[in-house]
Amino acid sequence: MMYLVTTELTARAADQYGDLERAVKAIGNWSNRVKGQWIVESNRFNAAQIRDLLKPHIVADKDRLFVGRITRNWAGTNMGTGFQEWMNRREFDQPKR
Repeated sequence: MMYLVTTELTARAADQYGDLERAVKAIGNWSNRVKGQWIVESNRFNAAQIRDLLKPHIVADKDRLFVGRITRNWAGTNMGTGFQEWMNRREFDQPKR
């Protein structure tokens, strides 16, 4: 399934959030073509679990974090070379068993 992870990081300098970036990348396939936002693919975690995995890497009561599931119904512009193809290869629905 695909999730949108949105952050507003204001408590520290941008280069001090390396742990957050590594934590997002560890979830699964990812893309971060828009500053402060990630698209991640995970069949292991739901939105609340992803939030809980990332919370330790932000500053409580200062930084913001939102995680929401997205569907195959998406659109974008100026997202860069290969983005559409990358998105079309992703798993948006429950994995088939």
